[in-house]
Amino acid sequence: MTRYLLAAEADKIQDFIFRSSRLREVVGASQLLSRFCQEGIVPLREQYSGQEIVNDGGSFRILFEGGDEKEVKNWAKEFGADLAELYQLALGGSLSVGEPALWNGSFQQANEQAVKNLHRAKEHRQEALADPHMPYVAYCASCGVGLGKEHSLLPGEKDNESETEERKRYLCSVCMTKAQERWSNRQSMLGKFLLAILGDERNIEGYTPIKTPEMAAAYDPRGRNYVAYLVADGNGMGKIFRKCNEEQIKRLSAELPQIVRKSLAMATDYLMARLKRQEYDNKEIVPALPLILGGDDVFVLIPAPYALDFARRFCLAFEEGMKQLLTEDTVFEELKDLRPTMAAAVVICKSKYPYALAHRRGDELLKEAKRMCKQLAADYGEYRSAVNFEVILGNRLTGQLEGEGEKAVRPRLRPYWVATDANPLSPNAQEYAIDLERVLVQRLALKDVPNKRLHELRTAFAEIPNDIENEQLAAWEKSLQRPFVRSGHKKKLWAAMHELGQTPPADGNSHHWREKKHKGISPLAHGLPDLLEVWDFAQGLDNNLSAYEPQEAEEEEE
Repeated sequence: MTRYLLAAEADKIQDFIFRSSRLREVVGASQLLSRFCQEGIVPLREQYSGQEIVNDGGSFRILFEGGDEKEVKNWAKEFGADLAELYQLALGGSLSVGEPALWNGSFQQANEQAVKNLHRAKEHRQEALADPHMPYVAYCASCGVGLGKEHSLLPGEKDNESETEERKRYLCSVCMTKAQERWSNRQSMLGKFLLAILGDERNIEGYTPIKTPEMAAAYDPRGRNYVAYLVADGNGMGKIFRKCNEEQIKRLSAELPQIVRKSLAMATDYLMARLKRQEYDNKEIVPALPLILGGDDVFVLIPAPYALDFARRFCLAFEEGMKQLLTEDTVFEELKDLRPTMAAAVVICKSKYPYALAHRRGDELLKEAKRMCKQLAADYGEYRSAVNFEVILGNRLTGQLEGEGEKAVRPRLRPYWVATDANPLSPNAQEYAIDLERVLVQRLALKDVPNKRLHELRTAFAEIPNDIENEQLAAWEKSLQRPFVRSGHKKKLWAAMHELGQTPPADGNSHHWREKKHKGISPLAHGLPDLLEVWDFAQGLDNNLSAYEPQEAEEEEE
């Protein structure tokens, strides 16, 4: 019997999802893509007798088999052409389809060839055509890209007579479809997420995720309207999928989204419990809004104060879930020694900051975290999850330009590893970074340092030249003596310099900065500037926010 494997993948998924002006349309776009993968191909599959092996997150692997090789290959090609056309009609985007790969040996070989064919098709795909337009044609008021099809309200918007004329606007068919999907299937992606948190459908009634960034900003204790976006992606999942046989890849593609959802739910459940104990007004609001949950891709809106610990716990839960799947399910007997990990990035910004820009920045931070994870795996065969982060102040990013010389100063130590007492960092891993939990511990330890002294420290770190020498760094550290003493917490601050950097030699002539493997060089870095940057967002979920309230301290003698 002849077999052909077809690989197809949606193009520029993020552009499609973020081509909207409101978060609810982003949720609708994510749900629409997921539903197309699960349900949209059913009529075509039945027509061409194809079998789904993978159909999630905009990615497809379809098997075709029959007696005549030419006929089976034509089935696969026709299916691919119809799938791309159906995707364009349903979602308004493009989908690349690779040349069918002959399944003549093992599944791994066929899958590898199908992926190569898909990459070749993506490289040679036709450019997108611009929408035809005339001077008097209206563009969509939501995305600003598509041609306005209707002068109407988005599905789900209130049609109050007094507001109708003000709210009506020109909308394109794609934005209308996204909003309709979100409104008609409100319990699709979000319902599964709530079920993973609450455990029983009977408990879901009355609970709802936060709907807007403003709702997430309400949890900012200082009232500055900051929110956090979590961007995450599994490390090396493509390599793991390539090692799978047909049965394993089916099982893994089905279980992976559930593990991601459950891991996110575990972190959210812990956050809910913490916020309820702090007596926030609305206890039936779930303080997280999943915007993208496809495969191992994650994009979630969360409150800012606990964002770093939320990301840390999410990564740990994912590691444990994947370990349990691979070790306890006999299907994965040959893969049980693999240790899938997660890379995450937290972008903290004002609630009004565009979510598409936040995701773009998060994606850049995520690549840096994944690069560190890959380097550790390549150099030492060790696998770790990592978390990167950044705070966006107004229209600029915090931090400063980084030196690129062999011993240049790179003030920020991030990204950080995720570790536990049961699985501590090895000396090899510490060549790249330290555990994120150290930052959270030092945040609590330094809670009483006055804001004025914190500002002095931020300024001091920001003014360090990139090309400073070791001896000069040691002298620079001595200049911290005065603000450390005046803070009233000199011992704690020097302890933080040690915990977030390194211990100087016994002669005391060196400095606390540590060498960090980074892009083939070893710049000097320290974790205290990172802590100072995320000072208001580095609270641990084990503590109430009240535990971080500063107490008055007397200045120490120099």
